[in-house]
Amino acid sequence: MLKKAAVTLSAAALAMGAASVQAADGYNPVTPERLKEPEARNWLHWRGNYKGWGYSPLDQIDTGNVADLEVAWTISSGVTEGHEAPPIVNDGVMFVTAAYNNLYALDATTGELLWRYKRQLPDDVVTCCDVVNRGVAVRGETVYMGTLDAHLLALDAKSGKIKWDVTVENYKERYALTSAPMVIDDKIIVGVHGGEYGVRGFIAAYDAQSGKQLWKTHTAVSDGSWPGDTYKTGGAPPWLTGTYDQESDTLYWGTGNPSPWIDPARKDKHDLHWSVSVVALNPDTGKIKDAFQYSPNDAWDFDGTNEPMLIDIDGKPSIVSPQRNGYLYRLSREGGGVDFVDAWPFAESNVYEKIKPDGTPVVDETHRPQVGKTVDACPAFLGAKNWMPSAYHPDTGLMYVPTNEWCMKIRGAQVEYSAGQPYVGAEFEMYQVPGLDHVGQLQAIDPATGEVQWKEDFKAPLWGGVLTTGGGLVFAGNLDKREFMAFDAKTGEKLWSQTTNSGVVGTPMSYTVDGTQYVAVWSGFGGAIPLWAGPVAKLTESIPMGGVLWVFKLDQD
Repeated sequence: MLKKAAVTLSAAALAMGAASVQAADGYNPVTPERLKEPEARNWLHWRGNYKGWGYSPLDQIDTGNVADLEVAWTISSGVTEGHEAPPIVNDGVMFVTAAYNNLYALDATTGELLWRYKRQLPDDVVTCCDVVNRGVAVRGETVYMGTLDAHLLALDAKSGKIKWDVTVENYKERYALTSAPMVIDDKIIVGVHGGEYGVRGFIAAYDAQSGKQLWKTHTAVSDGSWPGDTYKTGGAPPWLTGTYDQESDTLYWGTGNPSPWIDPARKDKHDLHWSVSVVALNPDTGKIKDAFQYSPNDAWDFDGTNEPMLIDIDGKPSIVSPQRNGYLYRLSREGGGVDFVDAWPFAESNVYEKIKPDGTPVVDETHRPQVGKTVDACPAFLGAKNWMPSAYHPDTGLMYVPTNEWCMKIRGAQVEYSAGQPYVGAEFEMYQVPGLDHVGQLQAIDPATGEVQWKEDFKAPLWGGVLTTGGGLVFAGNLDKREFMAFDAKTGEKLWSQTTNSGVVGTPMSYTVDGTQYVAVWSGFGGAIPLWAGPVAKLTESIPMGGVLWVFKLDQD
């Protein structure tokens, strides 16, 4: 189908730090009440709601007419690194980020540029896994964004002008903010990135009006679970956005790997709290109320940052989370706590022999790396599922999980901490699972039982997020074929696809303006795969680079 409109950012606009092209007149302020009950027509959270579902109730586009989907408009970012953010839409005004902390405000019906902000980053900013940004948060007439130099920004939604700019931590020690902030009432909540550099992970809250820090909670804790004082450089960065249970007033947030990955000083007694965990916090004080650790004493970079999705299963408030270690976890969140219920493997896994009834994994020691000892381990350190968010559909009761099947050879390496320098303590090389002809897989999984209802295989890794809609659809993108696709949520039948400019690693979303439903997603390959995947990255080496935001609607002819 022919594009109805295409927009390219001008060189003049690209040169401006905060370019106000046209005021967003009549902007509808985003109240805390609206965030608690977001309208179906809008997309006000990075995953659509506080529960992290990635679900839009909109049903104008459905299984019967999705084949008539056409391009409404596109816009090129002019940036060649990874594009992973979902747009945020508030009554016709769209906010979307690209790599290097570029932020655009657009007319959501035409793609017309309203204003643009480009972060002037220091020359010595370094991050482990590309220069991506995964989106913004909105409140009142303000847009909030974290930056690669570890600042939190508040920008005027109408003009793009900076209201306040606070330093969250020292970027020279390799702290960074890569994911969307979360708004709860008058607080803006963020988690830091930097687990490969020996940062000490934390979650922090800031006053929405002033930027004043309200609380700061470390996720590498001094409770004796770390040898000596190694928790001070222990990692556990909570670098993906969490979820919020309104009923129990509890914030759930996943945490990352310990730093370094492998340390000879660690013994069996060192569980390394709270790395590779989900923590339950009081959003008013930041106090950790409870926690569950997926991988105690982790040595494989099995981050626990993946989405703690909030679902009621058989009437019981639950958390469901597909983790990098290859297991889909079902946890209880009764009373604002977090307790193990069950776990099922959803990808090739040989590191754990089993999961005990209390949720503790039994490690197969032949697959635990040590300094001087090389082992084969599945999944690889990039995980059976990485940052790219799953989605839930309340009508099917299924969870749609972007999965990767890969393994690695990994060996411990001696490393000493030096601020701002890599602090990994491992050598590794990834490879495809022997006997499989694919790496990527989109799976529809019953979160109550772990049973797979349908799946779709992809030769290259799957590295983008998933969207479900009230029209009975699942939207996702792939890399090697550069497709954005729609599937029947019940059967998995592929109903529509559009070849894009690059590999799709974006997170799709949907919205309506004036009664017309749109679906939007970035295409723009990048992220961790070309930097870290080694031989497996060869499956993606022919993918063109460059970011284009694709927005679709039904053919009106």
